[in-house]
Amino acid sequence: MSEKSFSTTEVDVEDETPRSSRQRRSGLSRLAEKRGLIASPTASNASLRSVGGTSGCGGDEALKSPGTNPGAGLPPPAPKAGGSRLLSRRKEQQPAVEDEGGTTGGVVRLGSSMKRSISSQDLASTSESQADMLMSTAVTSAAADDNSLGLDRLNDWDNSGSSRLGRLQQRRFQSSTSLANVPTDTRGSMSSLASNASSTMRKIPVSDVRNRTFLHGSLSANGLLGADQLDALIADRRVDIMAVTWNMAGLDSKSYPRSLESLLFPPDQEHVPDVYALCFQEVTPDIKELLLRCQATIGPNHVLFEFCRNKALLLAIFLRRDLIWFVSVPDTSFLSTRVAMATKGCAAICFTLFGTSMLFISSHFKHDDANFEKRIHDYQKIITRLDLPKFTKPVRKSNDVTERFDYVIWSGDLNFRVRTGYGDRQRVDRVLTASTSPAEVPPDVADALTAGDELKMAQAEGKIFQNFLEGDIRFPPTYKFDINSDVYDTSNKQRVPSYTDRVLYRCRRPGTATVTAYNSIRELRCSDHRPVYAVINATIRPGVDSIPLAHGRFRHDIYVEGTRRRATQLDLSGLDARDKASQVCSVM
Repeated sequence: MSEKSFSTTEVDVEDETPRSSRQRRSGLSRLAEKRGLIASPTASNASLRSVGGTSGCGGDEALKSPGTNPGAGLPPPAPKAGGSRLLSRRKEQQPAVEDEGGTTGGVVRLGSSMKRSISSQDLASTSESQADMLMSTAVTSAAADDNSLGLDRLNDWDNSGSSRLGRLQQRRFQSSTSLANVPTDTRGSMSSLASNASSTMRKIPVSDVRNRTFLHGSLSANGLLGADQLDALIADRRVDIMAVTWNMAGLDSKSYPRSLESLLFPPDQEHVPDVYALCFQEVTPDIKELLLRCQATIGPNHVLFEFCRNKALLLAIFLRRDLIWFVSVPDTSFLSTRVAMATKGCAAICFTLFGTSMLFISSHFKHDDANFEKRIHDYQKIITRLDLPKFTKPVRKSNDVTERFDYVIWSGDLNFRVRTGYGDRQRVDRVLTASTSPAEVPPDVADALTAGDELKMAQAEGKIFQNFLEGDIRFPPTYKFDINSDVYDTSNKQRVPSYTDRVLYRCRRPGTATVTAYNSIRELRCSDHRPVYAVINATIRPGVDSIPLAHGRFRHDIYVEGTRRRATQLDLSGLDARDKASQVCSVM
């Protein structure tokens, strides 16, 4: 690189043979002297040949000798005439210090990437002396240890925060932050410095490692599933669980909606939940495509922890990546309530998160208005025959599977109908017509509809879902719609609009979980059912290390392919946006 370039000027640290005074000076020193940034070295200050201005790097002898510097403590020499023009040019070019590997014979290069390690906002909000401290830290990380001594001596000149060196450093970092002219390898090396400097990851003291044994069956607070680890990961000991149920009506994979964002990111939710429990009914055999689309939509922060399929039923659990090291091996089970029918029954998954056991059930009960008692029978059959857990100890022994866990979240197409007496369809239509909003039903209208809900009536009589809770229903009935429309059934059967799709939950300890959202998703019209979701905020307690841990297992194939698809979709959407922008014609 030419000596006239500021971005890659070399400083030769080694001086093996005697040379003249001009030869001993490095390329950078000669250039800085020529431009008027520093005065020519004299006999009284021959041991210090430094680079002034914004680089902050010492000369040859200063870098080589750690001894006393006769020039230490003195302010930087004034620039020669014409130096202001050079300062303006240096402000535009933004030089910085870069260490290219540290194995090139002690050669240090000055590039334009140091601004990545210290942002202009940081320097703008600090005093000049603090800016010098940030500059010294970044340079020490990028250059060799020998060079840092000379830099410290130069920074010592600006202890008062009023010298020319500090002001030049501030101007240097407060100007343009463009990296268009920085080589790719330079960006990578310096951005790693920035990430290391700003990382919030907690350093692990050696004493913690010595004291934390992670003994099998440990009950101590510092165990792997103990209170210390739980508090470090989940400060308030609460997680958000989003349960979604959707009867897809046999929708073929080629007819899936282009985007599942409305299903997984409802508009009233600002944060992504920690746990997804996705329950599907009447799915086609190509469940992998459905799982891939869910993974691509949710994104790389979550992984498919486990799924369970029972013919046309599918249950999938997605967890935050942070949690997969603190869960037990998942158990799965399924049951068919109608052997001759592939669509009725349940799929179930259970696991323990820290010390809290969870059971998720996706079910599909008997259909038709006249089969109320058969739906009750389907429920009883599931709770008495479902064999879970298998690998972990239940919280209590019981013939009812829902009593063996801390939390049970039951979702699905339960097929319970709305009864209002004579002329059910006409009465429901009149009540719904009185609603002013198609997306939200007023409380009085919802109460009038749910007063005739079969599920609530059976629950009040103790026939079904004892000790289960449900959020307040403030959305229209979710069945039955004409496909691809918001119109309820116009066929000859004229089915009564009903709340067939539900999410219920049970807590072993009352008050440890609350529903923060319960709603339907009206944007998905490709089925005769509307999806329903509930967000449940649940308390998590510490556990014992004796449970069989999953050790970070998840469906790696789904994760890799799903994230690849997501990246491709984002790239294509960016191209589409640029294409649309390029078609806009503006007339001045």
